[in-house]
Amino acid sequence: MDNSINQPPKPDNYLVWAILSTVLCCIVTGIPSIIYASKVNEAYERGEYEIAQENSRKAKNWAIAGPIIGIVVWLLYILVFGGLAFMGALNG
Repeated sequence: MDNSINQPPKPDNYLVWAILSTVLCCIVTGIPSIIYASKVNEAYERGEYEIAQENSRKAKNWAIAGPIIGIVVWLLYILVFGGLAFMGALNG
């Protein structure tokens, strides 16, 4: 009997996004994203579809959090040091 007929589609594991987020943006959020991404396929193969879906959602959220945090940090960096440079130019 073919069990794949009753299986829901496998959720995306977002592993590529997790790796890119880790390398390019924020390692702090990238590592949990990679961990959850690696758990998606395992849970799906065990037939734990809800757990696979949950791990997929968590991997996606952590992968998205990396670039958001990276952008916020860069904006704060530009504002702080740009403001300090501007104030130095006014006083100098």
